[in-house]
Amino acid sequence: MNRILAHLLCIVFGGIGLNAVSSEFCVADEKLNGFLKKAVDYALPRTVKIFGASVGRIEGYGTGILVSDEGHVVTGNGVFLNGFNTRVVLNDGTTLPASVIRRDPSLQLALLKIKASTPDFFQLDEKPAAQKGDWVIAVSNSFKVAERTEPLSVTLGVLSLETHLTAKRRRDEILYDGDLYLIDCITSNPGSAGGAVVTADGKLVGMIGKLIESTETNTRMNYAVPKNLLAKFLAGTLPDKTVESTSEPSGKPAELGIRLFALGGRKSPAFVDRVQRGSPAAKVGIRSDDLVVTLNGKTLANSADFDVAAKSLVPGKMTVIVVKRRNKLLRFEITPIEKK
Repeated sequence: MNRILAHLLCIVFGGIGLNAVSSEFCVADEKLNGFLKKAVDYALPRTVKIFGASVGRIEGYGTGILVSDEGHVVTGNGVFLNGFNTRVVLNDGTTLPASVIRRDPSLQLALLKIKASTPDFFQLDEKPAAQKGDWVIAVSNSFKVAERTEPLSVTLGVLSLETHLTAKRRRDEILYDGDLYLIDCITSNPGSAGGAVVTADGKLVGMIGKLIESTETNTRMNYAVPKNLLAKFLAGTLPDKTVESTSEPSGKPAELGIRLFALGGRKSPAFVDRVQRGSPAAKVGIRSDDLVVTLNGKTLANSADFDVAAKSLVPGKMTVIVVKRRNKLLRFEITPIEKK
């Protein structure tokens, strides 16, 4: 710890002639670089780049961590995983197709599978690898700086706090609902979600979480999903927090007044093509080109999922729909009407 602090002091003060930093600290700088390099060298082959469906004209991208020797990858659940062309790029540049096995809407996680042996992977267990005040290193494909064999981004910070975040805070729709680590590494940039957060000796602390931002304060949260939750997700033992409808089916079909884009078929992302004038969707403010993320408590991967979720709607019973509009998640309470 003292060596790391000395290293940072050397960086900050060494170039401006301050005598407060002892020269003996700076002598240790080279040894410290070697120490941190070992942690990064350990993390890089266990962290992957992910590319997928385009959002507008921009190819979707993110980061993931290998969690088994059989090609299992945990990443942040995102729109770019909804297409047919999801690809994982390993540290050596090998590019492989990936399929989505499981998603968790509460923690915003997705489990992918590639057909490859992956001997270098992070072991997931229940034991915390870091505590408040410990130094951590975040490894990710921030801003898509890396594509094939190009190295991922690395940033250094401190684990600031372990806390619990409850979804749906005030005006901002927050999908994340669970424990997390707040860190002061800048991990909220595009492409960072799914990256590895490790200790200074390379042990996995957690995974960089999906973007959480406040429209009221115009701030973003830098955080990691703890590895014990990742272990439960991999094992399929996370509690199911999905909201299910408890109403008895009325036997009458319901509608919202939304028509999705037909281009690409039922497996394409659930983008709104048209909103019927005077419909429940129009009254709450849903617009064309909105991407439907959840409906009636169900996370949607594509238009087919929308159709399935819509069948559980009950005329006259309020439900919740979450859409993505540009870079913001918007939550609407909407009451379906009987389908004519």
